[in-house]
Amino acid sequence: MSKKINVSIIGVTGYTGMELLRCLLQHDHVEIKYLVSRQHEGTPLSKLFPRLSHLDDLKITNTDHEIVAKDSDLVFLCLPHKAAQDVVPTFLGKTRVIDFSADFRLDDKDIYKKYYHIYHQCPDLLDGTFIYGLPEVYRDQIKKADAVANPGCFALLVQLLLLPFKGQMDSADVIAISGTSGGGRSARDPVDHPYCAQNMRSYLINKHRHTPEILATSGLAEEQLNFAPTVGPFLRGIFANGFIKTASKPNTDIFKGHPFVRLVDKVEMTNVVSTNFVDLSYEQGHNGEIVAQGALDNLLRGASGTAVQNMNIMFGFEETAGLTFNTPFYP
Repeated sequence: MSKKINVSIIGVTGYTGMELLRCLLQHDHVEIKYLVSRQHEGTPLSKLFPRLSHLDDLKITNTDHEIVAKDSDLVFLCLPHKAAQDVVPTFLGKTRVIDFSADFRLDDKDIYKKYYHIYHQCPDLLDGTFIYGLPEVYRDQIKKADAVANPGCFALLVQLLLLPFKGQMDSADVIAISGTSGGGRSARDPVDHPYCAQNMRSYLINKHRHTPEILATSGLAEEQLNFAPTVGPFLRGIFANGFIKTASKPNTDIFKGHPFVRLVDKVEMTNVVSTNFVDLSYEQGHNGEIVAQGALDNLLRGASGTAVQNMNIMFGFEETAGLTFNTPFYP
């Protein structure tokens, strides 16, 4: 397909915004229209990120959102939770949207309030306006979507880890360890490097905001899932261990035809960092349990890479377009 589309990013200067731009710049069917940030209006991208000095023609603007909507075939919203609610109505019906926040992932305003501790300002948009952007489950719906809610990074990995047992689990206990980049670019004491460099800590056990996403696709009730999100002393990546009580064997055929899921003998986070792959493995444990392991890059497959994957599906491009990195960094 030779067609090119005009794409804009609202909130380009965060980690996910920059990873998204990295994907789009190597995409054969994309023209960058606007890179929008209120804080850095008029700043050349190369000044803010010197490693991008060769991109001296790209400038950050604070272009009016109505103009962005009019001139774009697709707008990516890389904004914090709640902030997306404030701007989404400007874009709906005028252009297609992929939202990185959690604001439109859930279909129940009360569940949103329970996990995000704020009232949803646009509950009328939780009625199916947004399609949940997990390609391995909702590809057919994404194809027809005008608005997609990108999954959370923990949620995406755990959902795929449990997917081969959907509706067949008695319970699941999951420990998922994320790098510190999951906390975003803003300095926050609990995830600052001196605090985390030789440390690990779990937080919001069974209360993490990605929990309802996991429940929605797994077939588990809240009391059947123990989820311990953990921060580890590394920059990027998520590694998960799951202990699944089930009488069923994993139906890994469910992943056939999905280009970014790999079934491996041994999961290692190094093999997925700076790629759009998620690696999964399943072994028989004791007492009838299955030991499941998985890993992905939280900034790519856990965010920006899946957003590009969703864009490709929406516009009929090859699903892997813009997501094949010939030289992923190592280590």
